[in-house]
Amino acid sequence: MKKDYASALQKQKQREARQLNRLQKQQSKGTYAGYFAVLLFLIAFVNVLDEVTSNLPNSLQSAYITEFFVNIGVFGKTYQYEEGLALHQTINVVSYVFGIITPFYKALADKFGRKPLFVMSTLGMTLGLFVTSIAPNYYVFLFGSALISFFMGHDIQIIYILEVAPKEKRARIYSLLKSLGIVGVVFVPMLRSALMGNDPTLWRKVFFVPSLFGFVICLLVLLFSKDTKVFLEERIAYLSRPIEEREEEKRLQKQQKQADDKNHGVFNACKYIFKNKDTRNLIISHIVFDTAIASVGLYYESAMHIAGMSTQAVTNALFVLPIVYAFLTFTSGFVADRFGRKNTIAFYSSLCVIFFILFAVGINKGWNAYLIGAFCGFYQGGYWIGRDYMNIMMTEKVPTEIRASVVGAEGLLVIIGMALGYIAMVVGILAIPVWASCLLVAVPSVSVAVVLLLRSVKETKGADLETAGKTA
Repeated sequence: MKKDYASALQKQKQREARQLNRLQKQQSKGTYAGYFAVLLFLIAFVNVLDEVTSNLPNSLQSAYITEFFVNIGVFGKTYQYEEGLALHQTINVVSYVFGIITPFYKALADKFGRKPLFVMSTLGMTLGLFVTSIAPNYYVFLFGSALISFFMGHDIQIIYILEVAPKEKRARIYSLLKSLGIVGVVFVPMLRSALMGNDPTLWRKVFFVPSLFGFVICLLVLLFSKDTKVFLEERIAYLSRPIEEREEEKRLQKQQKQADDKNHGVFNACKYIFKNKDTRNLIISHIVFDTAIASVGLYYESAMHIAGMSTQAVTNALFVLPIVYAFLTFTSGFVADRFGRKNTIAFYSSLCVIFFILFAVGINKGWNAYLIGAFCGFYQGGYWIGRDYMNIMMTEKVPTEIRASVVGAEGLLVIIGMALGYIAMVVGILAIPVWASCLLVAVPSVSVAVVLLLRSVKETKGADLETAGKTA
């Protein structure tokens, strides 16, 4: 046993020595002239890809549901549209099982760096789009959707932004880059109009074109991005200490656990979140908030379709949606830096509730498609801004050396809320109209979560990420 442990320890020392040497070389090289601007452009491009990827499946929902479930059939039979939609969402839950793996994947960024995960996530989204675009049947389509679901939620670029931006301008830079990404979603209705027109059977082309864009962006990220200064400094300092010294500080670990298990890893990040009252209250609020994620993000296109809007009318609505969403996102950074994260979440979540109700009324009353698109942009923008700043608050509360692990653990824990919301929606759309089911799930979830946050979580405006969580 001692021999095996000594051998494992020696191998670990060799691996860490190689990583330390590599990171020290990166640190000594520094960054090239104009790197910060280049990095911001890269993050903006990846945000565009991320937003387009996350919006495409929902923006084309009625087209592939009609093809696979209503016209062709799945499992040897055809279905009514609502039945097919409910069955698809039930089956698609399988893809969210991969969400259990996501936090462990994200935690790798604390050990191996931000850049490797940045490249892999960009490539993963791109492959998901490509597989979906060539899907000859529902099963291949489902595999492509699973790839998209797994890789689009990692948001490693957010950690980049938060670690390289000046703390006094962090929210503004984040909101600017995020809003640029959201403006890119206008490519979805542009592609719908140019490639699909009023023929929903051509939906595959709308997936294919962004996949080509994704491969180019992935190459640019690989060639021109570098790891963050914060990560390099923290990881080099950690690896420079003798393993034996680190093991002595980790008495509660079992003898053969890896020397950095305490500082990194999803389970330890979960323990950290629940050990500290403030992060515990924040994650509870976030879980409740995420109960609304399905009702807010998945069914808007189907709701418009079922209400009788034509393919072109839906496309017209989708032109306005990202513009309004981007405008809200751009303003959110200034609001967050001026009034704080908590007030930002409360304000934009209120917009979500108000305009979600107006959207439901509008599609049932036959209001103008562009107006309906604006309502949709307001309620989705309000929701996702609120959710983003919950993520940012968690990021601003924890130490650098476990930040990616905590972000991963947060993603794992909120699956509880997501799952409850998905179940409620699948049951609801079989019994009542889609829009009614969405409102019954979303409005209480968002309202309760915001009240919990305002009452029990401390503000993080102006937090110093280099010292965050050190005294927690």
